[in-house]
Amino acid sequence: MVRVLIGSRYAPDVEGLLKDAPSEAEVTFLPEGEILADHLTGIEIMFGILSEADFDRADGLKWVQQPHAGAEGHLYEKFRNSDIVLTNAGGLFGPQIAEHAFALLLALTRQIHTQLEFMKSKQWRGAPCLELAGMTMGIIGLGGIGRAVADRAKAFEFRVIAVDPEDMQPPESVDQLEKMDYLPELMSQSDVVMVCCPITEETHKLLSQDLFDRLKAGSFLINVSRGRVVDEEAMIAALQSGRLAGVGLDVTYTEPCPEDSPLWTLPNVILTAHTAGGSQHFPKRTMGRFVENLHRYVKGEPLQNVVDKEKGY
Repeated sequence: MVRVLIGSRYAPDVEGLLKDAPSEAEVTFLPEGEILADHLTGIEIMFGILSEADFDRADGLKWVQQPHAGAEGHLYEKFRNSDIVLTNAGGLFGPQIAEHAFALLLALTRQIHTQLEFMKSKQWRGAPCLELAGMTMGIIGLGGIGRAVADRAKAFEFRVIAVDPEDMQPPESVDQLEKMDYLPELMSQSDVVMVCCPITEETHKLLSQDLFDRLKAGSFLINVSRGRVVDEEAMIAALQSGRLAGVGLDVTYTEPCPEDSPLWTLPNVILTAHTAGGSQHFPKRTMGRFVENLHRYVKGEPLQNVVDKEKGY
């Protein structure tokens, strides 16, 4: 019998979704309010987050399924050097995060945030609006989220270019796919830049002052992946100079954004509190992936969405 532990944060949403789990799996839920480390002894599989503080108590752990895509929280030295397999929920967040990315973009280009302020003061005033059709969108990272963004961009009649470090066949929605060394050219061609890549050692502050200097005047930046991909000071300078006409951020370098950050008050910025992954379908999707992987595990088959600990995704 394989012993499985589900973190308490997820128990209320997923218990009924485990009816299709393999009979070889003995599934328990962390009781609400109790400490995870006190329940790790003898657990072979865990659905949730294993912190560095709890790692040494996980004496029998062989596999962790995390309920989100970004793997950086599990890539501390002890976990990275262990034999524990890490799988993520990559590929399950594309629709909702892509919708959020376009919500931010459309709010900026159609001046929704400005007109909301007019509404609050009962002013019947317009604001200059932009049409997206015919623009070029540059997508940084063509994983599940990047592809979902590209599909929607094509429906809005964008020309879509993308960069990614991996070899892949581009979807029909991407007009041009290049490796990461093409990023400076992507920045110079794009009216809208979408940040959809994970945070790794290679992508930390990837969007530097030099790359912001290459942007077209009046372009837009939307970040729905990780705040630390962006050099925030360079981005703020591009906003204040007008090179960036607007920025939509679901993530910031430090979360929450520091109280003294100009991002709170700049008129051409829209912030949301890392909520792009929210969806009523989230529990069903993530638990469905976990149950499918459980069947693979007990059969000795390869798991889906195994994270490469060296690459960080």
